[in-house]
Parts: sequence; C-alpha cells; structure tokens
Amino acid sequence: MNSLADRFPRRTIVLAVVWVIAIGLLVAGLVLPAVRVTRLRLVDETLSVLSGIGDLWQGGSWPLAIVLALFSVAFPIAKLVLAAWLWFAPHGRHQALHALAGGAGKWSMLDVLVVAVVVASLQGGFLVRLRPEIGIYLFGASTLITNLITWLIERYRREADEAR
Repeated sequence: MNSLADRFPRRTIVLAVVWVIAIGLLVAGLVLPAVRVTRLRLVDETLSVLSGIGDLWQGGSWPLAIVLALFSVAFPIAKLVLAAWLWFAPHGRHQALHALAGGAGKWSMLDVLVVAVVVASLQGGFLVRLRPEIGIYLFGASTLITNLITWLIERYRREADEAR
C-alpha cells in the first residue's frame, strides 16, 4: 500500500513546510527565554525551558526536572515523529498508531500546562515575580501547529479511506 505522502504529493509539500515551522518553533521555544524571574525586585534572571530543567536538576529537584523534560521536550518531539511516521508509512496498516496520535492530540496542551504550573508555583508574591517571555509563546505555538499537523493527517487518512 502507498503512504499518504504517495497519495497526496502536493499536501506532502505543505505538511513538510508546516513541520519545519513546528520544529523551528519548538526548538526556539525550548532555548529562548521562557520566563523572566525577578527576585526581591533587584535581581533579574531569564530562564528557557531547557535551562530551567537544568537548574531544577542541579538544584536537586530531579523528579520535577524529569517530569518537565518528559512533557516539555520528549512528548512534543515524539508527537512530531509519530505524525511523520503516519504520513510516510504505508497507508492502512497503522490504525492503532492513528488512534494513538488522536489521543496524543487530546493531551498535547499538557506540556504547555506543565510549564505554566511550574512557573505559577514559583511565584512568590513580593519576593519573586515571574513574567512570560517569547520562548513560552513560541513553545505554545509549536504545540498548536503540531496539533494542526495531526488533525490534517487524520483528515487526509479519512479522505483516502473513503476513496477506496
């Protein structure tokens, strides 16, 4: 059986462009400043998602660092890889993976929520002030675009199934 990419070559080009955008936004969202931390209204520090994970790890909060790394780094990458697999793999043999991709889409904003909860939990009123930076917005945009990719693949899969 042909892959969805074989059946829809023009859509493959469009999806490839959208994938590149999603990957670029994800990388930028992980490395650019996601939050600006002001302590005692004197000391400013910016943290990216990756540097925040590293700081948590070095500070001994390795369980939180692992959770954040899983949901903010591994999960988004896995969603993009799974979407690519579903597009380029032979069509019709991976119903369980399509279901998994649909389920992952329902949980996809969890990675953004985890980052937001960590940021909110670090709020210390007068002593600590946190402000979102560009990285958190790029990270969220990557998540939304990845959801769009998954939705389009599912739509095209249904279209291919109906054409049979």
